[in-house]
Amino acid sequence: MKANKFFAVALAALTLVGFNACKQKEQPEALKLDPTSVTLKVAETATVTANVAVVSWASNNEAVATVVPGNDGKSALITAVAAGNAIISATANGETKTCVVLVEKGEDPSGDKKIEAKRIWPVILDGVTAEKYASLIAGDFRVNDVDNFLYIWAAGETYNAGDGTGKNFFGNTEGYMALTVAAPAGWSGGGFCITNTESVAAAQVLKEAVTANPDKYFLHIAIKAANDGTHQFSVFDDAAFFNIGTEKIDNKGNIIGNFERDGEWHEFDVPLSAYTAEIAGSIVKSGMNIFCIRSGATVGAQLNLDAVYFYEKN
Repeated sequence: MKANKFFAVALAALTLVGFNACKQKEQPEALKLDPTSVTLKVAETATVTANVAVVSWASNNEAVATVVPGNDGKSALITAVAAGNAIISATANGETKTCVVLVEKGEDPSGDKKIEAKRIWPVILDGVTAEKYASLIAGDFRVNDVDNFLYIWAAGETYNAGDGTGKNFFGNTEGYMALTVAAPAGWSGGGFCITNTESVAAAQVLKEAVTANPDKYFLHIAIKAANDGTHQFSVFDDAAFFNIGTEKIDNKGNIIGNFERDGEWHEFDVPLSAYTAEIAGSIVKSGMNIFCIRSGATVGAQLNLDAVYFYEKN
C-alpha cells in the first residue's frame, strides 16, 4: 500500500511537471502590423505599429523611405525621402512582417528658390538649407554666439527684435533675421563679426578670389518689409557700401535698387566686381565685420533678411 501510495504521488508530480512544461511551450502571439501599406508625399511621415514588441525595423530602400523605432518598442516612424517604393519590415518572435510604402513626389517647399552657385560663404542661412547645400559651403560666417556674433549698436535704442513670423526665403519655418528700427534720429546698425579661426581664413580666401576674378563673385541678399525705409549694407569691415531703398544713407554707396513693401521676399545679387579695389584693400583679421547692416531714421521700419551669402557663380 505504501509503495502504491508513493507511486500515486510521484505520478501526480510528474503529471504536474508535464502540464507546466506544456504551458511553457505555448506559441507566442503572431506579429501583425498596422497599417500594412501607406502612401506618402516627399517629406511626409507615418507611424506603423506592431501588436508585440519588435526586435528590429528596417527599410529595403532608405533613399525612398526611412524608418526609426519608437520608444515604446512597438511603433516606428516612417519618413518619405524621395518618390518611389520601399518595404518597411519588422521582426519579432522569429517572424517578419512588412508595410509597403509608396512615396509620391510632393511640392518642393522651396519652390523655385534654389541656390545656384559653384561655392557659397553664408552669413544668414537657415540650418535646413545649409545642410541641403553643404557641399557648396566654402566658408561659414553664420552667427554661432561662440566666436561669430551679431552686434547691434545700442541694442533697444537702434534696433529692436522683429516678430520674424512666416516662412523664410526658402519656404521653410527655420526663421530669419528680423529687426525693426528704434532710433528716431541717426542710424540703426550692427555687424556680423567673425573671430572663428576657420571663418577668418575663409574670409581671406574669399577676398583673394574676388580680387583675382571679380566678375565671378556676388553677394546674395533676400529682404522683405511691409513699410518704408532705406537700408545700407557693407562688406569686409566697411570696405564697400551699397543701399537698398529710395535714398542713400550718409551719402555712402550706390542705391542698387528698391523693393515692394508687400511683406514678400525680394532678392538682390550684388556684383562684387563693382567694389574690387575696396575689397582688395581691406584687411582680413579676427574681429572684423564681414557684413554690416544700417537703417535710416524711420522708426518702425522693418529689416527682415535671409539668404545672405557670398557666392561664386557656376
